[in-house]
Parts: sequence; structure tokens; C-alpha cells
Amino acid sequence: MTGENEGPGPTRRRPDETADDQGRTARDVETDRLPPISRGSDRDFRGLSADFRVDILDHGDQVIVVAELPGAEEDAINIRLLNPQTLRITAKRTGPAGEGYYIQERGGGTLSRLIRLPASVTGEAAKTSFRNGVLEVRLKKMKIGGPGPGGKEIPIE
Repeated sequence: MTGENEGPGPTRRRPDETADDQGRTARDVETDRLPPISRGSDRDFRGLSADFRVDILDHGDQVIVVAELPGAEEDAINIRLLNPQTLRITAKRTGPAGEGYYIQERGGGTLSRLIRLPASVTGEAAKTSFRNGVLEVRLKKMKIGGPGPGGKEIPIE
């Protein structure tokens, strides 16, 4: 080192920035912003957002799906087995009505999610329950070589 200024020293980056091999960050050149973070889940279908949280259990001869549907009414929930390994849950909820809100984050609208199941299931003898905003769907696993019909609507009991 000569003691002279040999160029810019190390630059500090925010923890959410990544740098390439030349020290440039992965920002959008036009807006100087970081790219948006994907909210999709690797467990389900890539590119689709998850409007609500689910737990999926592979339990003996059943697959159990537990979904949080806050603010949804039982008669506004639709459960459909699209094929032996894909379940779709859709629910409508109403948000608080009125004016004068300073912040309103709990809006109404439709919640929907496609769920990839860990095993092939059948909609026959499905059991469901809905209590305190939590939906539980119990589906029987298919036997090996069994038929694979899809498009079965599952009512809430």
C-alpha cells in the first residue's frame, strides 16, 4: 500500500442485498429497488400465492389437511378434490364495514389455495369440520391401482 487512495474502499450492503462478483447488488437498474420477494410456497405449486396457512398430515390410511380461514363463514367455503393429489380450498370472507379507519389490513375477499397432497386420495368418505375459523379435511388414501377420479366436491359436515 502506498498510502494513497487506491479507489473506493469496501462498501456496506444491507443484509437483504446480494452482490455479484464485481460488487454490484441485484437491484433493478431503473428503479434502484430490490426485486420483489416471492410469497409462493415450494410445498405447493410454484408461482401461486398462499392466501392462508395449512398443515398437511400423512397419517396412516388418511391425509389430513388443517386450514386457517379467519373471518370465513362455513357456508362460504368450497372444498374440491381436483385430482387424487390436488385439493382446492376456496373461502369468501367479509371485512369490517364502515368508514373512518386509519389503517384497515383485515379486508374482505376470496381466499383460495391449491394444495398438493402427499399421497393419492379419494373424495369418498371424506370427513370435514369447521370450528373457530379452522377447517379440517380428512381424506382416505387410495389403494394401489385404484381408480383416480377427480372433480369431487366435498361438503362440510
